[in-house]
Amino acid sequence: MLRKCILVCFFFSFIFGRLYSQALTVDRYTNQLLFNIFKEQPDSSILDFSKQYLPSLAEKKKKDGIPASTPLLSGQHKYAEIHSFIFARHPFLKTSFTSGKLEFFCLRNNNAKDSQVTNVKFWLEFDTQPEAEMAFSNMIETFIPISTQKKFSSTNGSQKAEFSDEKETNGFGKIRIRLTADNLDRHTFKILLETENDL
Repeated sequence: MLRKCILVCFFFSFIFGRLYSQALTVDRYTNQLLFNIFKEQPDSSILDFSKQYLPSLAEKKKKDGIPASTPLLSGQHKYAEIHSFIFARHPFLKTSFTSGKLEFFCLRNNNAKDSQVTNVKFWLEFDTQPEAEMAFSNMIETFIPISTQKKFSSTNGSQKAEFSDEKETNGFGKIRIRLTADNLDRHTFKILLETENDL
């Protein structure tokens, strides 16, 4: 009887696990890494940050990808700024890291008191090389089956992986992940995820 229960549990976990993995896309996984901040239901850990520093994301319905805000004026009426969200735990990423950071590159309109997110970068920092390589490998293994184009390269000890999803017309369809050593900072290894690539 116990064998049958274990077999049934294994069967259902296999079926539901397959259904979940089939629904995962480059855009969906990238949004998870970005705390779903560009979606209608962002993770609760980033809500206060978005209300304070990125009100255009907090107040408006999100479209897929980096949303456009109100049109910004040219020249002296706008200026660039970067807002960083620092985290020690990630709600969707199951890997150990020392610290993490989301950098939001924005253009702020002085007159309208509004900002437009133009780019976002996702950083993970590690104290040891094995931890960094394991996290890099896990991210790559997740993107490989859900992307349509892939490219891997290595230069001067750093590794780069690029993924694209040709089926994705809205949202994040291009991703670049870099693993590099950083001898200038206290954390010696870093992973950078960018929402662009050369594919």
